Amino acid sequence: MSTQIQRDESGNIQVPGTMTRRGFMVNAGILGLGAMALGPFLTACSREAATGTGATAAALRKGGTLTFAIDGTNGSLDPAAYTTLGDWLAVDTICSGLTTADFATNEIQPSLASGWTFSADGLQLTLQLREDVKFHDGTLLTSADVVRTFNRQLVDGDASLPTGASRPLRGATARNIKAVEAVDPHTVRLTLGVPDLVLPGRLSHISARILQAAQIDAVGAQLGTTLIGTGPYKLASLAAQQSITLEAFPDYFGGAPALDRLVFQQVADASTLTAGLMSAQVNASSFVSHSSAVSLKANKAVTVYDVPRRVNVFVMMNVTRPVLADLRVRKAINLAIDRSQICANAFAGFADEPKGYALGAVSVGYDPSLADLSSYDVSAAKALIAEAGATGAKVSLIAQNNNWYPRAAQILEENLKAIGLVPTIELLDAGSFSGRFFDVGAHDLALWERNGYVPDPDEQVGNLLSSTGSYGSKGSGVATLKDKADVLAQIDGYLRSACQTSDDAARRDLYTKAQRLYAEQIMALAMVCQTQNIVVSNGASRLGEASLASQRAQLAQAALTA
Repeated sequence: MSTQIQRDESGNIQVPGTMTRRGFMVNAGILGLGAMALGPFLTACSREAATGTGATAAALRKGGTLTFAIDGTNGSLDPAAYTTLGDWLAVDTICSGLTTADFATNEIQPSLASGWTFSADGLQLTLQLREDVKFHDGTLLTSADVVRTFNRQLVDGDASLPTGASRPLRGATARNIKAVEAVDPHTVRLTLGVPDLVLPGRLSHISARILQAAQIDAVGAQLGTTLIGTGPYKLASLAAQQSITLEAFPDYFGGAPALDRLVFQQVADASTLTAGLMSAQVNASSFVSHSSAVSLKANKAVTVYDVPRRVNVFVMMNVTRPVLADLRVRKAINLAIDRSQICANAFAGFADEPKGYALGAVSVGYDPSLADLSSYDVSAAKALIAEAGATGAKVSLIAQNNNWYPRAAQILEENLKAIGLVPTIELLDAGSFSGRFFDVGAHDLALWERNGYVPDPDEQVGNLLSSTGSYGSKGSGVATLKDKADVLAQIDGYLRSACQTSDDAARRDLYTKAQRLYAEQIMALAMVCQTQNIVVSNGASRLGEASLASQRAQLAQAALTA
């Protein structure tokens, strides 16, 4: 759904976020916070922010309910069908994967699988399962559950999939798993099309969370409303557009959680969320607006975490559009972006300019020699536009209508005007935006972000630059560039080779070659910055904040503070 853009008397886009007392009370009811005491919320909204850098270490207490604010819930929790980030955080907490990722160190560690080995030719991955893992109904995990979980998404026509299921496991595993078999009750073998040493990390993806085979066959497409997993919390109740309530699972193989309950509460309004965190009506969130982080960081009771910046922000250019079919125009748009201003004004400083193109400083493949690929040069950009005969050409940009998007879109609008283009901006709700983005017939330019669900460079570069993935085929349309077929094949080859070596230096070299070639010959991806999801808590600790910065939930050890 498109949002009517509000502008001030100077024509600037007015950014959502401020709210009157009456507006807050109305939204509190709409967003499911009506049952909370509004007095502390309103006091928090109106008081002067205290000076400080966040809560100091506090004693932890056993039990209790932690309220975690999310962007939204559609009332269905199914790893085969992405709905909202909040729903996927719940899936991540209810279910476990064969592996898990340490987002602070980039290491992939055992989870449901106690270990794994590759065959000599790299075409088979054999995983040994733990034998002490229980599902929430008390039954034990076996290899049959893994086979059924994977084949549900990898094999066409599975009757248990809900309508519209995107089957993200296919993309998460690079469409490379050709067969899944149970060797014995606690051994699983995956057969691959080509060697992929990144696969153990890919298996930590949310879409690869292991389900119970018996439940899949019993409830089919309704699995998302009654999800059973092996994670630290089990599903107690869920209500679409309101909340998801989980209860501690005492037989969790990693040890009983400290909390009694974990509530994922939908809080879609930035002002309501800020007030809730200040008053501790909300204990934690990874959906805080960047503009709100500054005032929250000044509150002594609140902790704003220093987390890795793994979120790529970019402008995707649709090469199938006439005005963007010219490489000179695409390069001009890349040169026109004032990244410094966007980092400061749209992200309140919680962002870095892209010195390594699509790989940030926390990535294994980071190479600062690529900084020139994101240069700011208005004069050069104007010259390219004139050379291409595109001065005065109309171009539209779509973006979401939340958080930093409107402010960044406003800056981009001015950047495009400065080089002689005539831009229009369309702000959309999150659900409408993704549908438009992955339809080359429905957008020119698109401002978006990509979270690193797996802390591996292929999660970013491999997905954004590959001509065979969703971004290349639907987001930018580069797969249609017949005159660049050889270049695209070379880029895809570099990306593939980078997943077939474990040597960090070799991988960095391959990703550097792929990115430079893409930027010089394709340039359908203008990097804007690397940022973070703002992770905040009040009255809670041990949240796995490094994972939450990538919208991954590792909340088994989460606890309330005394």
